Amino acid sequence: AALLLAMTPAGHASPDSAVPPSSRWDVSLELPMWPSLQDLRPAAGGTFDPVGAGFGGAWHFPVRQLANSELMFGIDGFIAATESNIRGTYEDLLARHLYLGGSLKWLFGEARNLSLDLGLGYHEMDMAQVRYSYWGTYEAEHWSSSRAGGYLGMTWDAGAGRPGRRNGLSVGWRVHFVDFGRVADEDAFFRALGSDAGRLEGPLYMLRIAYSGR
Repeated sequence: AALLLAMTPAGHASPDSAVPPSSRWDVSLELPMWPSLQDLRPAAGGTFDPVGAGFGGAWHFPVRQLANSELMFGIDGFIAATESNIRGTYEDLLARHLYLGGSLKWLFGEARNLSLDLGLGYHEMDMAQVRYSYWGTYEAEHWSSSRAGGYLGMTWDAGAGRPGRRNGLSVGWRVHFVDFGRVADEDAFFRALGSDAGRLEGPLYMLRIAYSGR
């Protein structure tokens, strides 16, 4: 954060030069990296991939203007999935993750293009076999769980830092803290995960590559 602040006009702006208050939005490519997911030891053998993929979005509106910064409140969420080579009855297992919550953004600088982020919301997770065919989609769920959790992060709206522009490329990094507990097959018919594949808990690291605007 200190390095990015040094590279941008943050910390040297006056209230007169600040961006006028307006809502901020983004749409993002989400890249989850979850060490605890890779550490699971399913009965069928194999592991989950080190990086998943998904999409998300956020919308925030200004709640307070400070001398050289701005506080915003809003909502954000994502849907992501991580593949594996853990063989089920007919397909490899897929870990799917949904998140939706509220968050605060504290933006700095003349262009308000660097922020510290704090969020709290609802996580839902499952592991399933999913098969796509001409006749439709068939899935068999092995395990599922839902929990509340929070995150800390930072975002750099690189595109918004250009003269005369208030939209463009945005890069963010978040660390989610959530504990889903023990992972095991919930149906006696399935044996891929076994009776105890380990514990799925944070931190979950999330890289966000987005297009943002104000």
